[in-house]
Amino acid sequence: MQDLDPHLLRAFLSVIDVGTVNGAAAALHRTQAAVSMQIRRLEDIAGTPLFERSPKGLTANAEGRILEPYAREIITLNEVARQRICGHRLEGRVKLGVVEDFAATRLIDILKSFRDQNPNVHLDLIIAGNRQLTTLFEQDKLDLLIGDTQGLAHEPLVEWPEKLLWVARSDLTLSPGAPLPVILFTETCPWRMPVMTSLADSQLRWNMVCEASTLVAMATAVQVGIGIGPMISATIPAGCRVLPFTPDYPSPIQLGIGLYARSGASEEANYLADFITRMPGRLAA
Repeated sequence: MQDLDPHLLRAFLSVIDVGTVNGAAAALHRTQAAVSMQIRRLEDIAGTPLFERSPKGLTANAEGRILEPYAREIITLNEVARQRICGHRLEGRVKLGVVEDFAATRLIDILKSFRDQNPNVHLDLIIAGNRQLTTLFEQDKLDLLIGDTQGLAHEPLVEWPEKLLWVARSDLTLSPGAPLPVILFTETCPWRMPVMTSLADSQLRWNMVCEASTLVAMATAVQVGIGIGPMISATIPAGCRVLPFTPDYPSPIQLGIGLYARSGASEEANYLADFITRMPGRLAA
């Protein structure tokens, strides 16, 4: 087998992470045709298909799942080697605003890798609700922002698809025909409106049994068994289950999560933004 080209591996990982060639092309700032060609080239080198194709997109097959961890390691080592050879060491401070759902889950590995490679770049993490982070970003008090795309008029550097799944405690019994006990985010959360729309579209009977102001509040209410709540997959607590996609329950809610950079951001901030976009799927569902 020929050597695995990092450019091909980046396209491969982006398709895995985003789930479609179109989405990967947008994340990599390339055309759909270019990414498709890279995937075909990598499959030619591997001597086998790496994806299962369906109308909904692409998912890694058994061979693709074998390749994935090696591809991620190759990309990381490639970046470390490049930095050490170039002898360039970034220094400075980056103010990164992140919504709570990602700060404690999918972002950890990315920031750990970045910190290991750039020990002289200090990170200020501002964890807050989307509305508060949007205000800080528009006031130029954040260098980078990872948050819901509904809240900002700016164009994101990259956008990831996300789903809110309906979650319940594993042993919670939901009586057929009875109104669903629903936990909602407070009105300050931008996710409340799409959740309400999903509930209305479902034409199911439901009652709001609790309002949750934070991710911790939502997770606690679900774990206690107060009702069912909308959560992204990475934040579902132990002892809880995702409700099946059937007419008896509301559908998952589609969201968009974007990475934004302040105009005139520093070199280290722009480098962190680029570092995140090279590994988009670690934030994707």
